[in-house]
Amino acid sequence: MSGLRITAIVPTWKEEDSIRSTLLSLRAGGLDEILVVDGGSQDDTVHRATEIADRVFGVAGGLFTQLNHAAREACGDVLLFHYADVKFPRAGRKAIEDTLLSQAVVGGSFSLSFDSDRKRYALIAQGANLRNRLGIGPFGDQSIFVRSEVFWRLGGFHPDVLLEDLHLVRRLKRAGRFEILDETVRASVRRWETNGFLPTLYHHWRLTLLYMLRRGRGNEADAATARTLRMARGG
Repeated sequence: MSGLRITAIVPTWKEEDSIRSTLLSLRAGGLDEILVVDGGSQDDTVHRATEIADRVFGVAGGLFTQLNHAAREACGDVLLFHYADVKFPRAGRKAIEDTLLSQAVVGGSFSLSFDSDRKRYALIAQGANLRNRLGIGPFGDQSIFVRSEVFWRLGGFHPDVLLEDLHLVRRLKRAGRFEILDETVRASVRRWETNGFLPTLYHHWRLTLLYMLRRGRGNEADAATARTLRMARGG
């Protein structure tokens, strides 16, 4: 074992239906610390998270402001940014530790799968994993992890940038090796089902294209846009 201490950071906003099973998957994965940072849920999210997480914070200002706040409170050598309706694999900790045995590796992510047997979601996951290998991605629903000192050396998340999870990955790749693990996380399809498969797919690729064209700046990256982005990715 590497001896690394790993902190999972889970942002939430109205996640009462999924937060318990997600946090239990992180517990089963043997992580050292679980922090939940809530963006103002008025349902039972915070109560359910408090029963399992080590600490729960309430932070306004959008997704990446939430993540930065929790990262400042974390005790881990490694920060794992894990969405509230994504299940962590039981062997995930070992996969992270094995990857970070090389000091050249600054961070990485898991491969993507969905909690559905429907063929179209398998195709979306395959496409996402291929896109990652081609250098576009991964996104936050693939549970990005990073050495804490590298995260802060790079200035943490930049909340004024659209698709800041992708932007962080690009900065990490410039700082060292970024590895995409074969181990998969399982993302929920509930937003795809609720908001419609084709509209969700459209939003996903539209926002990605905006980022790639360097147009996703300024006011577009407010809290509402961050929530729309999460909806578009289904995580």
